[in-house]
Amino acid sequence: MAIGRNSRVVVDNLNNTASLDERREPHRDPAMESDVSGYDVEKTEESGRSTSGVGGNSAAGTTIVDEESVVSVRKQTSNEANNSIKYRTCSWQKTAMLLFSEYICLAIMSFPYSYSILGLIPGLIVTIVVALFVLYTSLIVWEFCMRHPEIRDVCDLSQILYYGWTWVWYGTAAMFLLNNTFVQGLHVLTGAKYLNTMTDGAACTIGFSAIVAMISWMCSLPRTFNTLSILASFSALFTFVSVVLAAIFAGIEDHPKGYNTGGPLGKMYGEPDVLSITAKGTTFVSGMNAFLNISYTFIGQITLPSFIAEMKKPEDFRKALYAVTIAEIVLFCVVGGVIYGYTGTKYNTAPAFGSLGDEVYLKVSFSLMVPTMIFLGVLYASISARFIFFRIFENTRHKGEHTLVGWASWAGILGATWIVAFIIAEVIPFFSDLLSLMSSLFDSFFGFIFWGTAYMRLRQADHGPEWISKRGIRGIAGFALNVVIILIGVYMLTAEIRIMKRLSVVHGLQTSFRHPRSSPWARAPYSNIWTLTSPKTTSLSPKRRIFSEANRTPNTIPQPRPIQSSQRRHASTGHETNAIKRTALYDMHLQHGGKMVPFGGFSMPVQYSDLSVGDSHKWTREKASLFDVGHMVQHRLSGPAASLLLEKVTPSSITALEDYHSTLSCLLHPGTGGIVDDMVISRLGPDTFYLVTNAACRDKDLAYLKEQIANLPNPEHVDWQILDDWGLVALQGPLSAPILQDALVGAEATDLEQREFDLQMLYFGQCKHFILNVPSSDCGPAPILVSRGGYTGEDGFEISIPPFMTQAFTEYLLKSAGPDKLRFAGLGARDSLRLEAGMCLYGHDLNDDTTPVEGGLSWIVHKDRRVGGGFHGDEVILRQLRPVKDGGTGPAKRRVGLVVEGAPAREGAQIVRGEDGDEIGTVTSGCPSPTLGKNIAMGYVKSGMHKAGTEVGVVVRGKRRKGVITKMPFVKSQYWKQAAGTAPG
Repeated sequence: MAIGRNSRVVVDNLNNTASLDERREPHRDPAMESDVSGYDVEKTEESGRSTSGVGGNSAAGTTIVDEESVVSVRKQTSNEANNSIKYRTCSWQKTAMLLFSEYICLAIMSFPYSYSILGLIPGLIVTIVVALFVLYTSLIVWEFCMRHPEIRDVCDLSQILYYGWTWVWYGTAAMFLLNNTFVQGLHVLTGAKYLNTMTDGAACTIGFSAIVAMISWMCSLPRTFNTLSILASFSALFTFVSVVLAAIFAGIEDHPKGYNTGGPLGKMYGEPDVLSITAKGTTFVSGMNAFLNISYTFIGQITLPSFIAEMKKPEDFRKALYAVTIAEIVLFCVVGGVIYGYTGTKYNTAPAFGSLGDEVYLKVSFSLMVPTMIFLGVLYASISARFIFFRIFENTRHKGEHTLVGWASWAGILGATWIVAFIIAEVIPFFSDLLSLMSSLFDSFFGFIFWGTAYMRLRQADHGPEWISKRGIRGIAGFALNVVIILIGVYMLTAEIRIMKRLSVVHGLQTSFRHPRSSPWARAPYSNIWTLTSPKTTSLSPKRRIFSEANRTPNTIPQPRPIQSSQRRHASTGHETNAIKRTALYDMHLQHGGKMVPFGGFSMPVQYSDLSVGDSHKWTREKASLFDVGHMVQHRLSGPAASLLLEKVTPSSITALEDYHSTLSCLLHPGTGGIVDDMVISRLGPDTFYLVTNAACRDKDLAYLKEQIANLPNPEHVDWQILDDWGLVALQGPLSAPILQDALVGAEATDLEQREFDLQMLYFGQCKHFILNVPSSDCGPAPILVSRGGYTGEDGFEISIPPFMTQAFTEYLLKSAGPDKLRFAGLGARDSLRLEAGMCLYGHDLNDDTTPVEGGLSWIVHKDRRVGGGFHGDEVILRQLRPVKDGGTGPAKRRVGLVVEGAPAREGAQIVRGEDGDEIGTVTSGCPSPTLGKNIAMGYVKSGMHKAGTEVGVVVRGKRRKGVITKMPFVKSQYWKQAAGTAPG
């Protein structure tokens, strides 16, 4: 059977009415007609069109439902009257429940997020307008299906719509099946992660995925939508109760999650604030994200032809549409508005479950979403299965009777779709990204292009080629509106491809872009469900996320996430943990011509189009540069046992560290004293600390700290939070202080002392909170933490910024300084600058097998700790600190600086003795120095060969080059130090 052809019943109906003056015999394809004889659709030549084409040339307008179409449907119903399995049995009420289950879903809980971006009033207006817009296009779908009762799904519709072209049918079928299968796969993954969370990791994710796929397959077995509507009713009911409870809980809570957290400053975010209109400074991208988040929630026309095809009275379908649209508008606006009203902009998360401060409230309301997790995948599986099943068994008894072949085939087809969905979800490492692209492309057609075209074809069938002029104002308005609909679809079709190309990094599809369909619910799940039940989790995405977590807009404040035992990663989650992430400034990097490369698990700028790496390096030494270091992991550690923990895992003297002072330190391995990671510790209060660790060591560091906390006598006395989504920028260079001083004055800090604070009084190794507003925006008042220091050897500052404020503050800083003083700089300049400053890069110059003494970091072992020890690896480290003559061992190797003649030495180059050529060490970092005009390097040599001035050989590209051991830093540091009396020094 030619599947692409048997759907072409009455495909010439519209073609034959191209002109009211043309009358020709419709094309007859006996093979095609015999394929669909079960539908018993009759054709006549009255006015050149068939009786299934409904509508006339009445001046009064177009009649959508007439006697002929009703008779055609009745004949279909009559033909299956004696069958055991009847398909055209769904009432409009049951069809409405299918629509309810598809639309009334977790997507509702993303609306507060959209309102926090757009403002409450514009958000409500957009919700209503989009709902009415989708109602309009859905009515076009219904009208088209009424004229062609033989349509079974959107594939049949597309072929009739586009002149019977077979390739259109096949193209639509491919999109149709891929879309549905990928949605199934996401629901498999989501359900698995939910089970993983609730059971505290009782099994690996892949095992739970198999369980969810099996349950979903069983729920998919009902053959008719009439039966499936019962499950749909339960799904919609549970979801309705879930979101209403969430709104009630948000209202009765004293405060939303995250209120009165953030350190010694207490209520650093203040009371929840509600924007009535869009905030000043909201970017186009942020606004478009919020708008599309609302719009994509409503797009679901792909399923409508399948629903209509099984209605007993399809003429009543508009009743279901009206009922669902009214329910959507009321429920979406009320729930979204109420939750936003109580959580405000600063505490808002997406989905809004993450804004609930009471964990019981969160678990109760969210757990009611479980039926939705199962059913929505089931619905799409059923639609795909009937697409295949009907075409195989049309006009056979297996379609309408309880036969072994029929049921085995139905179950087998469903099983195949779930197996494919399971494999896709678990095997493809960039699954969400692939779905992002595909869903965007599909929605362009199924949400817009098809229906604008359908309207014009319908009106042309009714009134002829001159239908626009004949209908007068109605014709012009209808034509204009539907041209806009088509153009929106075309824009989305091209824009999504451009976005994917723009956001992709060097590894093809492996980007962190997310189309909303690649995040949860209704039609797809999201990637961070397993953190939902954590008390302060906020990395939750709406039903279809068009933004990534690192690209949150300036109006949301995801709160710090505490690390708990339930937040474990298990087998098969690697495709998410390995995905390239983005910082909050990713879009800004692209706008400034940043060349993006993978680094530490993030897509980071290596340089910018305005300056070469060398020029950017010199710019930093002479003026000031701004580095995005938001990929670094920021922690907040507090509680009575926080000091005890840090004293145990580092060689620093935490008791000697004063409030708002910082120190470089290392996490140490027990026993060996090897460096787990280097980090900066800042004390913000008696029992409150701010830590910054390396992005590349994130998984290792989190596992290490989690284990160390668990081993404390009272682990409950430590509150550990990861400041995910917080921005971190480094302002470096001789102009950094005046630039930041001017910016702080212009930002109008809320406290008089802060407004008048002179940065000359903030010295290297000190930090301070500033609570300020960002000019020309509604971002603030909110705190930033300014720490004096950096990674370049220049005077500078590292600034930690709340998520909702990161982009706005960075834009303000660049604008207030101007491009003649301050520019972005990337990883390339950062690497050469830190090497000139003699600073280590973990994974290259430091690793698990190197101790602080060997790594030239003996100074971080505080003098108080050299007596009593008490830290991991103290026996090894303290012996290395003592000379051999005093009973110590000394280090076996030493980190040294090198100046190399000829070609630059790179990591891995051998260092050999000058006389005999014996290997004595290895280069760990190296590059040409833009400041010195020499090739510099860093590496390790055997003790005794580390004295400055020692001549060695360095093997570069197989040739031995002359090298000289050189004291570091290579370039004098310009830190603003209090000890020197005046800075730099």
